This record gives sequence, C-alpha cells and structure tokens, in this order.
Amino acid sequence: MQKFKKYAVVLLMLTFFPLVAFIATHFVLESDKTIYDYIPQESDIVIEINTRNFIREIMYQRIYNENYFHEKIVREEHAEPIEDIGLDIFSSIVIFREQWAESNMWMVLAGYTDETLFKNFLEEQIPGTHACFGDDFVLVQLTPFSDQAVMDDHMKKIMSGEVKSFRHRVNLCEVFDRNKEINCYITPQNTNEKNQLLDGVVSLDFLNDQIKISGEFTPVSGFAENTPVAYRLNSEAPFSLRSSLNILNSVHWFNMDHIKGLPEYSQMALDYHGVHLFMVHEDLGYTIPFKQYPDMLAHFEIENYNDWNTFFNKMRTDGTFKADTVSHILSTNLGTYFNYTFNEQIFELTRKEVNLEPNDDKTLYFAFHMNVIEILDNIKLGIDQENPPSENQQRFGLGIVEGQIEEVKVMANVEDIEFELRLQDETNMVADGGIFMKNKDGHSMIESMSFGTAAVLFIAEFIANPVEETEF
Repeated sequence: MQKFKKYAVVLLMLTFFPLVAFIATHFVLESDKTIYDYIPQESDIVIEINTRNFIREIMYQRIYNENYFHEKIVREEHAEPIEDIGLDIFSSIVIFREQWAESNMWMVLAGYTDETLFKNFLEEQIPGTHACFGDDFVLVQLTPFSDQAVMDDHMKKIMSGEVKSFRHRVNLCEVFDRNKEINCYITPQNTNEKNQLLDGVVSLDFLNDQIKISGEFTPVSGFAENTPVAYRLNSEAPFSLRSSLNILNSVHWFNMDHIKGLPEYSQMALDYHGVHLFMVHEDLGYTIPFKQYPDMLAHFEIENYNDWNTFFNKMRTDGTFKADTVSHILSTNLGTYFNYTFNEQIFELTRKEVNLEPNDDKTLYFAFHMNVIEILDNIKLGIDQENPPSENQQRFGLGIVEGQIEEVKVMANVEDIEFELRLQDETNMVADGGIFMKNKDGHSMIESMSFGTAAVLFIAEFIANPVEETEF
C-alpha cells in the first residue's frame, strides 16, 4: 500500500503540471495587452517580450529537468534570494523607440506591483534613470535627452493617454504571435528611395536546441524587379553575408542616421575568416596594444561611381584610412591593411584571392551564417617583431587576452546563427533563420539564461578586478 501511494504521488504530479501549465497559459499568465495603449503612435520599432512564455518553460525545466536547471542557472557560489523589485512578472515587457523632438527615444514599458520597491531598485542599481508611473504600468527612459524637464513632461503625457497610441497605426494584438517569446514590429518613419522594405514583423521562438527566427516584411512597390543575391555564401568562412538589398543604407530602421554617406550598391559580399593580433609596444599609442590583421573580404558592386568616389575621398581626408593608389593598398592607424580594388564596377577590400561562386536561387535577397566558436578559435595572438612590447607587457598582456578569449568560449552556448530573406511574392518578403545551441540535450531558453548569467558575472569580475595599465 505504501508503495502504491508513492507511485500515486508521482502520477499526481505528472498529471498536475500540465493542468497548471494550461491554467497559466489561458488564465493566470495571459499578459494584459492594455500595455499597447501606452506605446506612442510615432514609434517605429516595438519589441515585446512575453514573460508568460518564459515563466511556463522555466517552470517545466525546473520540475522535469532539475539537475540540468541547477547546473545551468543555480550556481551555489553566486546564489542569492530572489528579491521582489516591485515589477509584475506576469506583465509583458515592451521596448519601443519613438521618433520625438528630432530624436530617437528608446523606452521600456512594464507592469508593476509596488512603486516604492521599483523606485528603490532603480536608484540602487541604475542611478539617474528616469521613470514615470501610471495606474498599472511604468515607463522607463533609456535614451538621455538634453532637456530632462521637457522629457519628463512628455512621459507623463504618454502615461496619461494624451499622446496618440500606436494602436491607431497597427493592432499589435493581430500581428504579434502570443506563442512566440519575443516579437518585434518595424515600421520605418521616413521612407525614401533607399528603403526597399517597409513594415514587418520578426519573431523569436525558443525551442529545445535552437531559437527559431521567423518573420515577414512588405517590400516596396515594384521590388520584384530587383536583382536577387548573385553569390553563394562561403561555407568555409566562419562569417559570411550576401545581400542585394541596401541593408547598410537602411540602418536608419535602428538609428536615425545610416552609415555615413555609404553609397548604394547592387550586390554586397562579406566574408570573415579570423584575425591575427600582434602585440606592439605601448609607445605606439594604439587604443589597444595590438596590430590587427583581419582575414576578410568586403565586395560591393556599385551603383554610382561618382558617389563612391566622393565617399572614398572623404574617408581618406578624414583620416579613416590611407590609400596607396600605386600599390592599391589601404591601411589604417591600427596597422591593418588590405589590398583594394576600386573602379566603376566594384569597390573591394581583400587579403587573399577573391573566389565568389554564383548563386542560382532567384528568391534569395539576403543571407548570412556565423559560426561563433570558429570565429573565437580563429583569433590568433602573436608579437609584432618590428615594435615588440617589453617582456612584462608580453607576459601579462598575452596571458590576459588568451584567458579572456577562453572564458568567452566557455560562456558561448551558441554554435551557429543563420538568417535569410526570400521574396515569396510581390507583396511579401519572408524571414527565416535560427540561433543554434551547442548543447543539443538542453533548452535554448535555459542556455540563453545561463549565458546571460555567466556574461554578467564575467563583466562584473572584470570591473571589480580591472587590468592595471602597467601590465600592458
């Protein structure tokens, strides 16, 4: 009878948890979507983190994979009691960027349970941070502003409903998938001839051994006439990117100013194999005491030679690099140099022979892959023979850098990252990709939390015990 009771308890637990998960999903942990009311209409990027999904998966891993959970998350030597900081853990967290007063203002919205506790947390952990409390949600300012009094007044208007809501532009309840852990909506404010994609959604779905990336974008009218990617990804390069989209000219999706004056191109190919770092004497005055020799290729098929010539000459005038027009060698003040080619068709930087293989996929417009461990493995350290550092600098400097690289390798839970954009039809560009974990027997959410915890501890240790300048 006792044995039966023991197994009955186990059986009860196994049947109880799915019931808890169902209740949590459909009743208790369904985040309050009135938080969307406080996103200003003039926002162009909105990112929602569905804490409900994270809590559900963490509950499951904590109960059914206890040893794995404790190994990855609960490090006894750093374990501290969970402190109530006054935030509502069942509320979604929304990060948005508002175009306001000719500035890009990043802010965070979250539910709160105790205003005093959260204020104390901000004052202790992030002094100087400005927050505005509504009835149920708090708005936290991330971007500094020149006139804080004006900014404080604007935040009060947002939380009081005086600023028109993003709901008037887009119903996020319809476009965000509540089953995905992270959703991001992008709608560029200032569409111009360089923008090839309009609004779209990207979602992250935390699965067992990967974080699945998916999404859709609306291309501009007539986009189908654009040329797809001309070259295959380089499978031998730890990082390889191909694009026929002017992605670098569309960085104003994420920053008001795109890369300074970068002219348009029809094809871009980037390959990165690794970097050699040669330690130099401190008297050279480098920002970091290493000459850097990256093994990479940057290939642009240009649209307008005059624009690129202006861009090239401005970079030379500004001192960004020096160009030997006879030997066709471009160099920087960090000792880096490349062979370069610049004519009416291409602008190219390379250290080796260029080998671009043609791509036959007529639907592909952007693709990249990155192998994180290979990139770290391909950081090679040495001593510059022309300007060698002192023996003390060599002994301490190289040892410290090698140790930090090894620590990053240990923390790096990610194996590969892949992403691509394909034209499905004239009105739809599909995004697809994944962040693949090294640990195939774990869960991507726990692996991500483990990496985040390890990274914070690593940074905290580095701050607490900084390297003395004399050691270099």
